[in-house]
Amino acid sequence: MNNVCLCVGNYAKIPYYVKLSDVNLYSIEELCYYFYNKVRLIDDSIVTAELVKWIREECGLDELADELEVYVRKRVSVAAFVTTILQKTGMYDDKTIRQIEVILKEQSSLTMLERYKKQAEYFYQQGRFRQALVIYAELAEYIPMNNKAARALMYYNMASLYALDFAYGLAADYYYKAYCINPDDRIRLAYIIASKKAMTDYAYGGFRRENPDWEEDFVRAEKLCEEADRKWQTSNERARLEQLDECKAGGDMENYYRQAKGLISQLKHDYKRQTQL
Repeated sequence: MNNVCLCVGNYAKIPYYVKLSDVNLYSIEELCYYFYNKVRLIDDSIVTAELVKWIREECGLDELADELEVYVRKRVSVAAFVTTILQKTGMYDDKTIRQIEVILKEQSSLTMLERYKKQAEYFYQQGRFRQALVIYAELAEYIPMNNKAARALMYYNMASLYALDFAYGLAADYYYKAYCINPDDRIRLAYIIASKKAMTDYAYGGFRRENPDWEEDFVRAEKLCEEADRKWQTSNERARLEQLDECKAGGDMENYYRQAKGLISQLKHDYKRQTQL
């Protein structure tokens, strides 16, 4: 049986909105849960008078808010701010709170550029591709124009995320940006594949004729696309769609709608997983 946590304060009528994660929090316990699960995303932007006001007015925790107001005025570390909230709420034991404190202190030594990179990598690893793209877009403002290697890598990563989201036109644009900075064979091949997916056959033919020096890459791209198509033909996802078609064609509408509902539900779940935390 799981341990029971005695809640403190009120359930907020107006939630606290965390912009980075696009999530609403309705209690001090939800805030602590967010700190615990998303510790890698937390930085000093969480240390705000706005959050303290929410804790006071919506959660009704005046004593905690009084202490945190002092922290905001003195601009204390995010580690001290967050651990104070965790300790006063009592959701987690001392060992867990110390672990969170260590992580926050380590992150505080990172530069803004390093923080954005860490956040983008976290979202990417979690499969939150759209969230990662938002971070990369902000990251672009912090990478110096003369740091060509970093900018090329950023554009390449953004292109790959767009490709994973089937936005092949945007993927091709960003692969091209990366290639212009760093004319690497791998980037050129990715640019060709994304262009093939985004273009009509006629446009792609013209694109191929305009770049005769890349013929080996065009041939390789064709082979990779054919291999991907063969994998799709034998995939579970393809088999599931064929089964749906058979149900519909055979008049088994009850089974058809049941399976279609399950598929749509899974697609909705996957979409939410990419866009929310």
